Amino acid sequence: MNISEINLVQTHLNGLIKQPLTAASREADMLLLSFGTQYTLRIQCYYRLTEQGRTILARNDVYQPSEAMWSMWRAMGYEEDYIPEDFHSDEEGANRMDEALERLNGDLDGLTVRTAMLNQLGDLTVMFQCGATLTVMADTSGGEECWRLMRENEDDLVVYGDGAELVNPDLTD
Repeated sequence: MNISEINLVQTHLNGLIKQPLTAASREADMLLLSFGTQYTLRIQCYYRLTEQGRTILARNDVYQPSEAMWSMWRAMGYEEDYIPEDFHSDEEGANRMDEALERLNGDLDGLTVRTAMLNQLGDLTVMFQCGATLTVMADTSGGEECWRLMRENEDDLVVYGDGAELVNPDLTD
C-alpha cells in the first residue's frame, strides 16, 4: 500500500476512535461490526478478537461446530470428534462463531475504540478501552477485498490486498 492510500485509510479509521461497539453479527463468513450509530466494519479476511490473552472469536470459528452441536452429537452416541456429513456450519446457531457473537453482544461494556491503526500491508489493529484487541489481516496478494469501513451517507473505504480506495456503495453490488 502506498503512502497516500495509508493516509486515506488512517484518516477514515480515526473516525472510529471513541465509538462504542454496538453490535456484532455475520453474513455467511463475513464479520460485521457496528460502531456508534454510523459506522460498520465488514471483514472478509482473517481476523481475531482477543482479550486477556485469549481469543474470543476468530474467522475460522464459523466453520467449527458449536458446543450445542457437540453436546447433541455426544447424546446421540457419536464419538468425541466425529462430525456428521450432514453438518452445515453456515446454519444459524450451528457454529462456534454464532455462540461467540451471542456472548459478545450480551456484554459490549468497555468495547469503545481507543485506537485504530493500519500497517503498510493493509492489516488493521483496533484496541478497545477494556484491553480487547481486534486484529484484521489482509490475506491476499491481489486485488480482492479484505475489509470495508462503511459510514452512513458516505463512500465506503475498501481495503484490498494491494491497495485501498473510496467506493460509492450505490454503484456496487
